[in-house]
Order: sequence, then structure tokens, then C-alpha cells
Amino acid sequence: MAFIFMTAHVVPQLAIMLLLVTSSMSDTCDGYRGFPGRPGIPGVHGTDGKDGTKGEKGDPGDDAVPVIGPKGDPGIHGFPGRPGQKGDNGLNGLPGPMGPKGEKGDFTGVDDPTQYSVFSNKKSPRSQRAPADTLIVFDIPLISRLEDDLESVGYFNVTIAGMYYISYHISSSQSACLKIQVGEQEKVSFCDSPGMMMVTAGSVVLPLKIGDKVSIQTTAPSSIFSRDTDCTFTGFLLFPMNA
Repeated sequence: MAFIFMTAHVVPQLAIMLLLVTSSMSDTCDGYRGFPGRPGIPGVHGTDGKDGTKGEKGDPGDDAVPVIGPKGDPGIHGFPGRPGQKGDNGLNGLPGPMGPKGEKGDFTGVDDPTQYSVFSNKKSPRSQRAPADTLIVFDIPLISRLEDDLESVGYFNVTIAGMYYISYHISSSQSACLKIQVGEQEKVSFCDSPGMMMVTAGSVVLPLKIGDKVSIQTTAPSSIFSRDTDCTFTGFLLFPMNA
């Protein structure tokens, strides 16, 4: 018997022709049916099917031991964190022990004139054009707590050593350049020259000793204009000190 080898695409066509011929013979022939034919050649394989769903992860074996690597180097420090919220105030502590009772001081109620000194004098009401280094005379007493504090020539004579506040107020028609002087030493100077009527003032705190003489004098030509209490020279003891 001879075998005929055919290509895969010819086999289906031949199978269809054989079926047609067999069907036709069965319709027209009443004779004896023949033996069944041999099975045809197997067809080509179909395409692979889609992958199935992923299976569940299996359990690790009994001999599985985790591997721990060496310790790493420390990292760099991070930025400081934000300050936290202020906490609640704590409970008040227990009061401390009472201190010892102080000694009672002596109060005499007697006014001691040796513990204070104050003066205030004004200038006579008249205009004065004074050259430099001229004493301004305040010859009319306003306040005097000690006799002869202010001499008639315009000096304040210190009879109690201590810290004093000294000031003056001057009216001027053109300029007023004045200084507060202790003896022959200038302590502080002021100068105003607006070129019109004005009121100027100066003050200083000085330590003075017994026998010091405080005065107001000019440092440059000045035009002093005095009416009523326009020009005053005032001072008072802040606190006494050892001579």
C-alpha cells in the first residue's frame, strides 16, 4: 500500500470532498456499504491558552533563618524640632518662714532744718545787656529755708554738703548764653540766640560741699529781659552727704 503525504492545508479540503462523495453515493446507490475509511491526519495544534491566576505564597521552610547585616554608620543630625507648647503653671509653693521682727525706729516728729536746704530768687525787673563773664544778679528772694543762703550779689552759699538740683529761667530779647558755675569752675553751659523774645532754661545736679558758691554767669554777650518773675534762680538739696 502506498502512502500519500500531503500538506496540512490540503487535508481539510480532501476530507470535505470525501464526505460529499459518500453522501452522494448513499443517496443514489442501494448496494452494499463499504468499510469505514482510515482516520484522517491530526490537525495542527491550537494556540496556547491564557495564563491562570497567580497562586498563593508558600510557607517558608523550617530551616529559613533571617540574615542580619552589619550595623550601619550613624546618620547626620537633623534640624532642631519646633519648641513644644508651653506647659501649665505648676502649683504654688508653700509660704516661706516668717522673718525676724524688725526693730522699731525712733520718730521725733521734729523738723530738723539741718537736713534740707532750698532757695529761689528772682531778678529785678529791668533789661540788661551783659557782656561775657558777667554775673547775673538775682536779688529778690522768693523762697529761703536757711538764712543767708543767697547773698545779695547773686551767689548761692552752700551751708549743707550734699547733692543739689540747680536751675534757672531767663527771658531774653535776642540771645542768652549762660553757664552754671561753682566758684570759678564752669559746670554746664547753655546758649540760645533765636533773635527774638524767648524764655530759656538750664539745670544740673551737682555734688556741693560747705562753702561752695553757685552762680549764673554769661559765656557770651546776652540780652536779659526781666519782668516780674521772668528770671529766676532756684536750687534745693536732694540729699545730704558727708563733707
